[in-house]
Amino acid sequence: MKTRIFFLTLVVGLFIANTLQADVMKILVEKEIDDDNIIIVTAEGDRLLLEKWTMKLSPLLFEGKILVADVSSMWVKIYIEGKGEIKWSVEKQLGTVDIEKPAETNKKSKGKKPIQEGYPIEVAHNDELFIINDEKYEAKTYCLGWEQGDRVIFLEGSAFGACASAKLLNLNRNEVCEVWCE
Repeated sequence: MKTRIFFLTLVVGLFIANTLQADVMKILVEKEIDDDNIIIVTAEGDRLLLEKWTMKLSPLLFEGKILVADVSSMWVKIYIEGKGEIKWSVEKQLGTVDIEKPAETNKKSKGKKPIQEGYPIEVAHNDELFIINDEKYEAKTYCLGWEQGDRVIFLEGSAFGACASAKLLNLNRNEVCEVWCE
């Protein structure tokens, strides 16, 4: 009997650990069905029907926008720059879409890199002081390994320094760090 309970506990624990794991990635909001339901396509090509969990933010017009999100098999947390986050449950997997990665160069771009989203870190000092968009930000603890040139988006706070604190997502490292605005 103890062996069965141990085995069942192990299986349930592995299932929970597997379903709670999330990846930070860009998503495309393909269609807004109503205030509580949307269809997204993840950077990996998964097409998902989502239902809103939280009422923290009023619905904005998302359709056609590319946003950053934490994506797991059971839930999605979409970050709205400067406004916070909205949590969604995955109601249904609608299949996959073949995502074509744009080439770094082609005949039209003549060697230019594609435009990247976010703000570049202009100065990074000692994993704790950053200049972004000509504004100074100081890490609440440390933002280990964050370097000049890394691109960030503001999950909370302001890129114009009009905040007491901010939460930044480093797009190069897929890491979040909290900072003080100065």
